[in-house]
Amino acid sequence: MNTFIAATSISFILKDILGWDNSAFHNQFSIIIGIVVMSILHLISISVGEKSVKWIERFGIILVIILVTWESIVVLKTVPFHEIVKWQPAAKFQLPSGKIVDILAAFNLAWVTAAADFSRFTKDKHAATTASFFGANVGLFWFAFIGLIATIATAITINKFDPNNADPSTIAAKLGLGILAMLVIVITSTTANAVNLMAAGSAMTNIFHKLKLTPALWIVTLVATVMTFIPVYVASFLTTFETFLDGIGMFLGPEIAIFLIDFFFIKKKDYQVSEFAKPNGKYWYTKGVNLIAIITWAIGVLSYLGLNKLDFIVQTVGATFPAMIITAILYYLVSAKTKKANTI
Repeated sequence: MNTFIAATSISFILKDILGWDNSAFHNQFSIIIGIVVMSILHLISISVGEKSVKWIERFGIILVIILVTWESIVVLKTVPFHEIVKWQPAAKFQLPSGKIVDILAAFNLAWVTAAADFSRFTKDKHAATTASFFGANVGLFWFAFIGLIATIATAITINKFDPNNADPSTIAAKLGLGILAMLVIVITSTTANAVNLMAAGSAMTNIFHKLKLTPALWIVTLVATVMTFIPVYVASFLTTFETFLDGIGMFLGPEIAIFLIDFFFIKKKDYQVSEFAKPNGKYWYTKGVNLIAIITWAIGVLSYLGLNKLDFIVQTVGATFPAMIITAILYYLVSAKTKKANTI
């Protein structure tokens, strides 16, 4: 999704420089060029290695802060804050409370796993948790708030609200921030995706132990490139993004619930890391597969799908957290019973 947002920025830059109109052909062609350019930038950024990602992130966060501050000033100068507060979207654009909870939950669950993959390398356990927690929450609330008021300000300014035009690139264009803002979005999207791709590549090497990190990074980058073309040919950006977040909540929610229960309650925070990848080791389970975890996870996924069919759930708490609770309880009960049986 970050790639598509940055590709949108590149399309605005191309149309501005080359004088292209907003015809369907020019819009689609410029987006395709943007996706290709961003994919090349991603390959370059992750091919240098882990150190390059570290320096890219340090540079990128400075640009993000500058862009968000700049956008905040422009928004509040363009539209009075009291008008932003009282604005309401049309009824057809309003989402049920449960859907909103699921979207926010999925968005944050994805970043939790990415942050954990990098914070595990910190020298201090306290810093790994507290710094990640406060840093992520400050950034999330600030940037989400600015994105929210910028979207509303844009709708008020042009007297039209289209959720498909609520991405940062389109908002920056409609607020008249110019090519410089688009370039910042391109750079910051590259830095954000460097983390995503590095985490995905790292996860892939955890699954396939013989696979080196660099080939894994190239594979996940190429797969991500193909996925980025979905909003161009299959569905709108917003529909694709919502489907993507639904998938994260459905698959990742139960998985994280199992991680938490296993670490804190089953293993009592005592993992022997050296045993993780050892055949016939402590965590070998059934030919290297924890069948209890896999079956419980599958039940959690099915419970998410079932809960999403209930109007009460959709209108209130959403399906993500109830599915996680169901998964957690089931995994704990079955694992505790199995553990007890094995000690008898």
